[in-house]
Amino acid sequence: MKAIFLSDAHLRDVSDDNYRHLLEFLNKQQDLDALFLLGDIFELWMGYKHLVFSAYVPVLEQLQRLSDNGTRLYYAEGNHDISLGPYFSSTLNCHIITEEELVQWDNRNILVCHGDLINPTPGYLRMRKFWRGRIMKFLTRIIHPDAIWKLGLWLSEKSLQQRPANKKYDPTIWLQDYAANRVPTSCDLIICGHFHFPVFLTQENRQIIALGDWQTQRSCAELVDGKISVKTYPG
Repeated sequence: MKAIFLSDAHLRDVSDDNYRHLLEFLNKQQDLDALFLLGDIFELWMGYKHLVFSAYVPVLEQLQRLSDNGTRLYYAEGNHDISLGPYFSSTLNCHIITEEELVQWDNRNILVCHGDLINPTPGYLRMRKFWRGRIMKFLTRIIHPDAIWKLGLWLSEKSLQQRPANKKYDPTIWLQDYAANRVPTSCDLIICGHFHFPVFLTQENRQIIALGDWQTQRSCAELVDGKISVKTYPG
């Protein structure tokens, strides 16, 4: 059996390199048993009932092809994927994970999540609750989707500007604490995204992986017949 895990593509425009490479990568997956998308695949996703942002049609078509060919889709919502909604659950037949979930796959007990809740600040938890709350759902019903799209991209740009240039944080100590204190004992593999910093370690016979990101590193993980490895595209 073969499963692929990837996260943090932050797709915006099909002409961007990270978008184009993801389409190439997905198109090459012909006999894939499962695809785990661990959040922030899109720069902004709002789970509307009857529409999707046109910029994402090409990648959604690839996901539809995989689903139609028997690939089981899993999607852990991230901090840019705000309520995936019925398109993923009904149209793509995707299993949606809102926070974290222990998934049994290929004789492994895998804890999958985006990673934003591994070491959150109180401010982030308040913001996350707002974006997924009733007020935001009401606003998306009365504000034109074009305005939501522009607002989401503007907020993403502001967030990037507030970060120190080229500063990335090694999440190893947070992942070790998370594995030791908040993960079921039956779990033997933890995989997350979010940190844009690759980690591969073993703690008490449990493997812990942070994927890095697809946006700049083109990183992903492959689970083949129970054995996990981290790769980059093109390999």
